[in-house]
Amino acid sequence: MSEQAYYSTTAWRPADDGGGRKRPRPQPDTRSRSFRVQWEAGRKLSKSYIPDLVPGDFLDLWRPRLEDKSVSYMDGENGEKIPVSWMNHESFRWTTLPKFAWRWLLVKAIAKFLLVAGTPVLFATFLHIYFLSNERLDGSIQEFFLPVILYGGGGCLFLWGGISLCERLFPDFMYAAPKGPLWEFNRRTGMVIVFCNPEKKSQSGKVLWQSPFEEFDCYIHMGPTTQGLPLYYAAMVNRYREESMVLTALHPASSNPGDHKAVWNFWCQYMDSTAPLPDIPLLEPHRSEDPVTAAYDKETGRDPRYWYNMSNAAYQVKIKQMYQRCRSAFG
Repeated sequence: MSEQAYYSTTAWRPADDGGGRKRPRPQPDTRSRSFRVQWEAGRKLSKSYIPDLVPGDFLDLWRPRLEDKSVSYMDGENGEKIPVSWMNHESFRWTTLPKFAWRWLLVKAIAKFLLVAGTPVLFATFLHIYFLSNERLDGSIQEFFLPVILYGGGGCLFLWGGISLCERLFPDFMYAAPKGPLWEFNRRTGMVIVFCNPEKKSQSGKVLWQSPFEEFDCYIHMGPTTQGLPLYYAAMVNRYREESMVLTALHPASSNPGDHKAVWNFWCQYMDSTAPLPDIPLLEPHRSEDPVTAAYDKETGRDPRYWYNMSNAAYQVKIKQMYQRCRSAFG
């Protein structure tokens, strides 16, 4: 199939502002002043990107696989499995676990942190009282150490171990199927789609809004943590309508703005229908199905199993090199 027949007329073509079409007249800006102040207060990023440069986390998370296992399913009304998210050459549709599952994971993480971080603190306190303090050790053990160990440490150990055991014995209960998609980047049509709240059954799967990728700009925003330290995140904002999306699904807010510049660099690569797909293991099984990417791989002689045939040692080197490239490019 030719590129013209494969890609929609709305597919993003940055090189010629629309694939040879006459550039449309600018649309009227219907956004309110408060919306613009809120979403365009950060630093605006360019859509010029560095090819094959992606966050190192992507290589660490999505390891080489011969088959595609990125598809997630939700339960239909009659018990059938319905695809709800996927990551391939056509589109990148995202979903997540229901709130119920996230609550248990959060409780488990907090319990694990308190137990791991609290043990050396408690031991250091014991040594301080034993060697340096004038307090009686017997009284401290009965009044402080035993209650903390039994109720604090025991409670954390119970939650951590109990939830981990339930994950092994009842995975379908702990990790319930997603209730619906959240958003989608469609390379073939050039559209960005945001869905309604999947937690509400009547709205699950319904489109909240959709607009061409070319209408969006990306801004790096900063907010303080509870300790007053800077925390950065990226957000996409439509130039004409009150449509915005925070880009923290693939990389959470962090202290380094370069992390989010790398994520935006990935999206610009992925949505550019005139250039090959980003060369990452996740998309390797689909490269032959995208006309532009297939033609590029044929011209360059790329091995179709480049990532899959790579040794683990060589792959670890590639991950480190990608992290270094991102730091050099984005700080």
